[in-house]
Amino acid sequence: MTDQNDQLNNEYDLNISEIYDQLQKRPEPPKPAVKTEEFEEIHDVKNENRIRLACILDSGDMDFRDNLIFRLHPIAAALKSFKNNSKIYVDSPLMRDAILSKIKAEQEKRQKEGVSPLSGIDVIAAAAHPKADEFAKKHDLSKAAAGFMLLKNEIKSSIVVIGEDDSALLGVCRLVERGNKPYLILGFPAGFENQKKSKDFLETENLETPFILSQGTKGGVTAAAVSVVELMKIWEDEKLVKS
Repeated sequence: MTDQNDQLNNEYDLNISEIYDQLQKRPEPPKPAVKTEEFEEIHDVKNENRIRLACILDSGDMDFRDNLIFRLHPIAAALKSFKNNSKIYVDSPLMRDAILSKIKAEQEKRQKEGVSPLSGIDVIAAAAHPKADEFAKKHDLSKAAAGFMLLKNEIKSSIVVIGEDDSALLGVCRLVERGNKPYLILGFPAGFENQKKSKDFLETENLETPFILSQGTKGGVTAAAVSVVELMKIWEDEKLVKS
């Protein structure tokens, strides 16, 4: 069994690529052309710092000040998603429950303070897809990665949150390469092995999809959930400003 697991780990990237090529029946997408000029991205510093602060206050870990990466205007992408009543797709039931728990706590707090509640949102766990277990066993994948393959059309124009499953994050990146683009990806798996590798892939492959990334080995389900709820609070604040 150990030899079999080692073989699967060694063929990790290759298996993902082959499965996606088979499912999509399309060749590997061409790499983006190298840009002759580089332009500095304009950041929504105020709201990005709100998310950093929320993660720090929840965890007590000051590293979130520096290791959260915001690319391609993820705050604006999140607001667009909420405006369109999009769903949130997550890797695992644990990630789903963490988000719903944080939303519930925030709703209770806002009720006590007499503040308008957060808008409702559907949170769906890819690993809970009814065909995920069968598909995962057939292709030697995690249930979350299998679930996202089965949900490839549904994740378009959604928010995708990966809190723990590195193969699911890599799988979503492969889907994005083939045109199945969510509004926003939050990549937060924590760990030293494939977790970091999957986040490096998201950061470096020029997928042209907005993302928030917990760089390096830090991250986790709780930090991802806190970030989602803070994005929802930013959306509520934006609605008040415009009303």
